[in-house]
Amino acid sequence: MGAVVFCNIAWMKNYQGITDDDQPYNGGSFVKENNDAMEQTNFLPINGKCYGFVMHRGQLHIERLDRTAVKTDVLDDVTVVWVATDDKSRRIVGWYENAEMYRDWQTYEDNNGYIEYNFCTKADNAYLIPAGLREFSIESASQAGKGRGMGQSNVWYADSEFGQRLVPKVLKYLGEMKQKCRIIGFTIEELKKSTQIPNKTSEELLDMAYDAFDSGEYLKSLQICNQAQSVEESPYGKVRECRGNNLEMMFCYDAAIEAYKDALTKITDEEYDAWLDVVVKGHLSRLYRLTGNNFLAGHMEEEIFIANREEKNNAGMVGALLELMSIASEEKDFERLEKLIATFDDIGTKYCADDVEYYRNVLKQKG
Repeated sequence: MGAVVFCNIAWMKNYQGITDDDQPYNGGSFVKENNDAMEQTNFLPINGKCYGFVMHRGQLHIERLDRTAVKTDVLDDVTVVWVATDDKSRRIVGWYENAEMYRDWQTYEDNNGYIEYNFCTKADNAYLIPAGLREFSIESASQAGKGRGMGQSNVWYADSEFGQRLVPKVLKYLGEMKQKCRIIGFTIEELKKSTQIPNKTSEELLDMAYDAFDSGEYLKSLQICNQAQSVEESPYGKVRECRGNNLEMMFCYDAAIEAYKDALTKITDEEYDAWLDVVVKGHLSRLYRLTGNNFLAGHMEEEIFIANREEKNNAGMVGALLELMSIASEEKDFERLEKLIATFDDIGTKYCADDVEYYRNVLKQKG
């Protein structure tokens, strides 16, 4: 077990986003005035990882956990103990194991917005204690005495004599609580499970899956898709696309990519005529970019461009070109960017000309 750090955050039940039933409180003036908290997603699995936020000033002093890390920007194998105060006292609400701790703020961005974070760990290493079982109190120095608890800062490195005596007790408690912590992500069994709805055709099941999706019941929709997929006359592409849609909304991006790739291999002629292949390639392009694979994202956009060019669909061609320009700009491939702008000019359309102008300016500024 590596270093241990304590972080004080707002009190919530689940830390998987603010809902009517899970509002943050006792998190300082910002939380009180805005009914918002960046730590609201500290235990939300995003493609197999959790990103933890704690409000603090300046940098995190990782050298206080490892004296050799004075010039290091990230420290590995950190146990992050999350504490929060309800109506009674400040208590441990959960913890990360084997986490990365960053000196400076980091940002993760996807289609749902962005997350600022100081810590990152695999979702399997994130343990959230159910609200009713949070019993281990962490006192404040103002109450227990100087050097005998957390101070005014939300980050406590526990490097005092008192802290060093407390840490073994905390680790013992965490070990005892592991089996009582709630699973914060989706299990493989849940993702593979099929509903057992009798006397329904694959089309009827797919309609039910769409209804569940529209209601935000993504796991239910996924499991209906799993049943529909097993039906012999299943609309192969649509079902697998729907599976991908649900997995994407559940932040299971790698699994969604596999579902979309599977959809491309099963698309029927009728679905092909309805451009389902182009739609699915758009999904794949988006997820490839989210997961850092610009090469495959670009490959998808090139195929989307070709499909739209064959149909003389200017809007579709420009949409694909803009995505390719974004990738080229991000990777500073200015030669590629120049060629893409020339391709846009050859189309001879004013559609999204202002967006393309942005990339013209990128080229001017680099020169």
